[in-house]
Amino acid sequence: MASTMKAAIYAGAGDIRIEDYPMPDSPGMGELLVRVKACGVCGSDVTDWYMTPRAPVVLGHEPAGDVVAVGEGVTQFKVGDRVALHHHVPCMVCDFCMHGHYTQCPTFKKTRLYPAGMAEYVRIPAEIVERDILRIPDGMPYEVAALVEPIACCVRALDRAEIQQGDTVVIVGAGFNGIVMAMLAPMWGANKVAILDRLPVRLERARSMGLKVFNVDDADLNEQIKQWTEGVGPHAVMVTASNEKALNMAFDLCSPGGTLLLYAPTMPDFRWGLNTNRILFQEINVKGTYSAGPFDTRRTMAMLKEGLIDANLLITHRFSIDEADKAWHLTKAAGDSLKVMVEFS
Repeated sequence: MASTMKAAIYAGAGDIRIEDYPMPDSPGMGELLVRVKACGVCGSDVTDWYMTPRAPVVLGHEPAGDVVAVGEGVTQFKVGDRVALHHHVPCMVCDFCMHGHYTQCPTFKKTRLYPAGMAEYVRIPAEIVERDILRIPDGMPYEVAALVEPIACCVRALDRAEIQQGDTVVIVGAGFNGIVMAMLAPMWGANKVAILDRLPVRLERARSMGLKVFNVDDADLNEQIKQWTEGVGPHAVMVTASNEKALNMAFDLCSPGGTLLLYAPTMPDFRWGLNTNRILFQEINVKGTYSAGPFDTRRTMAMLKEGLIDANLLITHRFSIDEADKAWHLTKAAGDSLKVMVEFS
């Protein structure tokens, strides 16, 4: 096996390079070596304030591929298995895990893929091999399996929004995450679902999927939402945008007793002024959601396997690893793309 491989490197803001990168070590006890066949580009990959302190760093954490080497002690996987990978895994026994907060687990935070998903080969640590690698069903393309991680994050978000049967749900932002949440919300019991954006191409795509859409730039947006919800307001508002204007709009839309769910991260030093009087007297629940755990990935794989999610609607662009810079910039532009996929030969 060669000593180097191709990898997409985030070298700095807007500076994406395809370089020869050292091959991962052979898998140790309990580990696997996987040849990556497809890896999605995530919004976090194109968030410069998040990525720049880590630069230079290999991109990607949404991979799927083939097992090419098995470490000592691994019995549940063999060479040739097709697998979808998660990049973090909880211990399942700490206090956070016992309370369902898997993404706060110290083990979750320290586990990772080596070097990362957008490289020809990736070494999988034993903890992830043990708890969150999923076999790809026969007939499922690699790029569809690579959707498991990002969709699982939306699955966890819908759980945390505490949607109940008959609820009305509003989702701010018609990008990948917003579209997925809108597609799935009826499975959580939502009676009515709407998605908000300002870009005509995104609004039209959501409309073509049968979703109710509103333009956030309409001066009478609040009145439109009020009429659509028959004066009650949405029971859950899920925000996939991270700017203050979107957050304020979402808070204003949320009904008494409703849940405002924050999905997109703001900058670490951002401070948001909230009307705490309204939170208290109207019992508004303001919650955050981060990543996904093993239960979420398994539910997602089951939904993809059964065709409950149409992956063909979600993957809008494909690039080779040699064009990973184009994939990154297209995702960064946040225009007509949903999920941009990098594929390996």
